[in-house]
Amino acid sequence: MKKLLLILLIATSCTTVQKTPPHDRKNGAKSGKHGKKQNKNNGSYTPDSDASAGTTGTGNANYELPTTGELKKPIKGLICRDFDRVDAVNGSDDEMMKITNGVVIQLYWKDIQPQENGPIVRNNKVDNAIAWVRKFKAKYGVDIPIKIRLYSGIDSPDWLINKSNFMLKEQKTPKYWEPIFIAAYADVQRKLAELYDNVPEISEIENGGAGVRTAENFIRPYGLQGKKAELNQIFLNAGLTREKDSIAIVKSDDAMKPWKKTLISVCYSSFQYLDKNGNAYESASLTIPFIDMFLQKFGKQAVIGNNGLRTNAGHNGDDFEEGGERYKLYTYFKMLHDTKGITVYFQTSTTERSGSTLSPVIREGIKYGASYIELPTNPRQYRTLLGNDLEPLNKEIKAVK
Repeated sequence: MKKLLLILLIATSCTTVQKTPPHDRKNGAKSGKHGKKQNKNNGSYTPDSDASAGTTGTGNANYELPTTGELKKPIKGLICRDFDRVDAVNGSDDEMMKITNGVVIQLYWKDIQPQENGPIVRNNKVDNAIAWVRKFKAKYGVDIPIKIRLYSGIDSPDWLINKSNFMLKEQKTPKYWEPIFIAAYADVQRKLAELYDNVPEISEIENGGAGVRTAENFIRPYGLQGKKAELNQIFLNAGLTREKDSIAIVKSDDAMKPWKKTLISVCYSSFQYLDKNGNAYESASLTIPFIDMFLQKFGKQAVIGNNGLRTNAGHNGDDFEEGGERYKLYTYFKMLHDTKGITVYFQTSTTERSGSTLSPVIREGIKYGASYIELPTNPRQYRTLLGNDLEPLNKEIKAVK
């Protein structure tokens, strides 16, 4: 473990980065074929010196996957990204759920472990979803696999936040990089695995243990200008460093080891970090070593993906064109899918950010090897969003090997 982590830290310290605001390209350098300006973190680095780190989105990945035991089947097709949006009481979504059969449970840590290192509270969202999909199977003969997305960060239990926190926009936020948080996250994952790893309806669980506001380990609210830039100094004053952030991400993967049959997913975005002066950087190339470490731990139990699928006509469209940061990630996903059989997923952007109708966005996901794609809105609107493309696209995704 220490050797692998050392390799990761060396790789992420030598890879080219862009001094770019993570979520607002207007305020900084752009990437992609329409954006020529780039800033390196040192004067001696050239992209060709670190091709193995995935600077082109086609890293070598020349390692063997570990053997795994009996695993549950991957989710397939178009699925609902939030079970709370399904009309589970009146059944108005039943016909659509027969087609887009798969649901994500947005589970909040604070709701399931209110007592310090205590047991998991039962009759929770997961239990309710299991009961619903079993009734659905009994009524229609249709299986609906479940994905658990556990939110930590600001949705961690109060007992944990009160032990180690900092103020972020007048909100107590846990120091997810500190040992006390990492140990608590490992505890809750162990207890969840004890309850649900042997439940056949639970197909996948997502690791978001290093997330701040979402279950996304690589999203940080950094920026270069205005009020958003003030957040950078808040993180630095709280004690976060690039090394601590990297270790926290790796340790969150380790916390998933109690899951033996259930697939484990991680949402990957460009790695973001701050220098000692509070300048924000991000690069997809820095994310590649984290992906490789994850795969070397979990093999085909691993699922990799991203929660911002859209076309290049959408928000920050340069990122999705050849040479863009998101393009590099997606191309790496595709290579791992094609050469190692790794399962890939996507969640679409909101309809406002996608840049087109939904069908072209789904086709983008298929192009990059997606086994399933999480849809926006509620199931009652899927027909409106996709029209007659719904069934053919769903069939095409399910056919992805």
